[in-house]
Amino acid sequence: MKRAYVAVDLVNDFVTGKFGSKRAVEVAERAARFLSSLPAGSEVIFTLDTHVKDDPEFAVWGEHCLAGTPGCRLYPALEAISGYRITKRHYDAFFQTDLDGYLRARHVTDLVIFGISTDICVLHTCSGAFFNNYGAVVLSDLCTAIDEKRHEDAMEFISRNYGFRIATTDEFQKEL
Repeated sequence: MKRAYVAVDLVNDFVTGKFGSKRAVEVAERAARFLSSLPAGSEVIFTLDTHVKDDPEFAVWGEHCLAGTPGCRLYPALEAISGYRITKRHYDAFFQTDLDGYLRARHVTDLVIFGISTDICVLHTCSGAFFNNYGAVVLSDLCTAIDEKRHEDAMEFISRNYGFRIATTDEFQKEL
């Protein structure tokens, strides 16, 4: 088994910008500490929600994470952490990106997934992982959504429908 860590959309617009919140800042800061504590050589992937002007998704969410703006860049606490960066235009980080090819080239079989928003991009990235035959653990305390109920519902959905284990970072690190 080879593992990779997938940090979903810990970008400025989702942490401190248009959709940001105090909880999102806490999650991003905690994610930075977690990733910094990983052994050297750990495979880390950052997905960066990035859209073009007049992207159809804006009809649902309004303009956000516009290419070339600070909104689609990693939250500052994460910028210095080494990892592969993947830009994406859709909720699922596997859809129309090179994520699957990148992981397969490195013989990755299992993922540790976390990020923002639990009920949208994290959930859909878990779907992509499932349908591309990866195993996964989702770190619940490194995820957040617009509200706690949506977060909890998404965690339950991921566990029930994809069979992915839900764990806290403390639980996960005890197993390493």
